[in-house]
Amino acid sequence: MPVDKKHGKARSSPYKKPKPTTSPDEAGPSRPRPSHKIPTTEQRSTDALPGLSKLKGQIRQTKRLLAKDTLEPGLRVQTQRRLTSLEADLANALKRDVEKKNGAKYHMVKFFERQKLVRIIKRIQKKLKSSSEISDKKRAKLEEELEDARVMMNYVLNFPNTEKYISLFPPSASSSSEQRTEEEAEQEEKAKLKLPPLIHPTPTEKQLKEEYDKPSKRRHEILLEISQLMKDGKLSNTPEEEIKKEKNISLLSHERSATKGDKKVDEVAEEEDDFFESDE
Repeated sequence: MPVDKKHGKARSSPYKKPKPTTSPDEAGPSRPRPSHKIPTTEQRSTDALPGLSKLKGQIRQTKRLLAKDTLEPGLRVQTQRRLTSLEADLANALKRDVEKKNGAKYHMVKFFERQKLVRIIKRIQKKLKSSSEISDKKRAKLEEELEDARVMMNYVLNFPNTEKYISLFPPSASSSSEQRTEEEAEQEEKAKLKLPPLIHPTPTEKQLKEEYDKPSKRRHEILLEISQLMKDGKLSNTPEEEIKKEKNISLLSHERSATKGDKKVDEVAEEEDDFFESDE
């Protein structure tokens, strides 16, 4: 190997030995390719979807790519599939956005109506238990009211967030006026705990066409659907019990967090005591 006279170091030769080539039979097992596949739109959760602006940008880019005449047929098919998938994702993202907005917008209305229905159900149950000498006709009417109240409770709990909420207890004209007499105020308080006649008596086709507006018709349709789902066993027949369970769970979690906080405070206090004892 030639030696560099100036630095006294051996210069590297420009010639490099070729690496030994191995035949595919002699070589070891090839590394397996990753088998990861992009999940379909149905398999993806709505929370994992990207934002609206990002999806719209991806759709624009995909459409620009499809507009090219020089695109290969195989790549064109893949790009078309990607476009359909992105459009489906955009539809799901729009639906999710509407559900979030409506859920936040009508949260308080649903909460107050749910509280009213809980009180109505309790009152009807109390009447059924306390009155032993009640007539069969009145008992049947109370049981019908109880069933209607439970259907309305499921209406509040399961109303689709993709639609504008249609109230079960629309505000009366007297409540909007500022000047009210004591009698009107008392009547309004009584009416608050009165079940609206939305299911029974069953409206006729003539009433639905002439007296019901579009929101009232839609409300009636949803109430009938929920009643059928309750009969089929797909919805709870005692939704007030489900609400109690949810409250108990939330209370238990609150108590656990409170006890954890107390334990942390006690630990900090013990550490402080130990610290001051060591100083002494």
